[in-house]
Amino acid sequence: MSPPPAALAPAAAEGAILLSPASTADLHEAALRRQAFFAVVLAAICIGFSAIFVRLADVGPAAVGFWRLVFALGPTIIWAVAEQRALERRAPRAPGARRVLFTRRQLFISMMAGLFFGADLVAFHLGLAHTTTANALLIANLAVVIVMVIGWLALGERPSRGLLLALVLSLGGTVLIISRSAAAVPGDGVSVYGDVLCMAAAACYAGYMLMTRLVRRSGQSHGPALGGGMVSLIAAITAAIFCLVWAVAAGETLVPSSLQGLLAVVGLGLVAHATGQGLTTFALGRLQAGLISVVLLLQIVVGTSMAALLFGEIPSLMVAIGGAMVVAGIVVARPGKPQPR
Repeated sequence: MSPPPAALAPAAAEGAILLSPASTADLHEAALRRQAFFAVVLAAICIGFSAIFVRLADVGPAAVGFWRLVFALGPTIIWAVAEQRALERRAPRAPGARRVLFTRRQLFISMMAGLFFGADLVAFHLGLAHTTTANALLIANLAVVIVMVIGWLALGERPSRGLLLALVLSLGGTVLIISRSAAAVPGDGVSVYGDVLCMAAAACYAGYMLMTRLVRRSGQSHGPALGGGMVSLIAAITAAIFCLVWAVAAGETLVPSSLQGLLAVVGLGLVAHATGQGLTTFALGRLQAGLISVVLLLQIVVGTSMAALLFGEIPSLMVAIGGAMVVAGIVVARPGKPQPR
């Protein structure tokens, strides 16, 4: 590009601000980051309605999970297909070559992720039937801390001071929440059994997170990493089959018997699962995972507030204190911004 005429150069220097291509790119990136932040806030609101939809459903706990995944399959298939087409554009196949969608190892790990996710849904929905929305959401969000503990015990990752502090806060808060449940009287809508089921759900979701992270990693010996859309599709189909088998074996009601029940499972699939998880995935491309994880804690506030408004579930002071400790522990456990070298 040629320089400006001499007569125009001083005027530009004095009265105008010329943006370099780098500055324009920075502004564009900043705008995308703002969009991503609002996307993850909306995602947290959508996910926060999960427990509310489960309460409004009129089918069994495992059947709720099945319908949630079935109604989310459409958007997930679109995501996986779009991902494959984008891959085709970036790396066109040679004439006559056949693209392998996934390896046997990737298929196995993705199915394991689906089994963990299906077990998470069944345990969480069962627990929600025996405890309050606040207890269920607070305890189920311990999955992040459990992932870090597994990394310490099983993978030999050295625990940081932050992890140890997170353990103390989270476990202390969980003890307070469960102790309140232990002291509850019949009719309070809360029990230790329900809280323990939610702890099992957190452990299962931690397994899902670990399996997903494993299959998303690329390695020379196992081929390129599998895209998020394909992983989600395989996991969702596997989890749906798991939930359906569980529901049939347990003799649950499978088909919604009312318009409210139908809208509840549709809302779970389209609002909580497809929209919530989809917006989170979009944000992951622009924001740090640690920041996203912290913002997603807004789902606890949304779910607890809606439960208080719709079902009169007002958390006790002990649960509020314990919940604050759990949230603080989760925040401490989140990965921080990497330090520049």
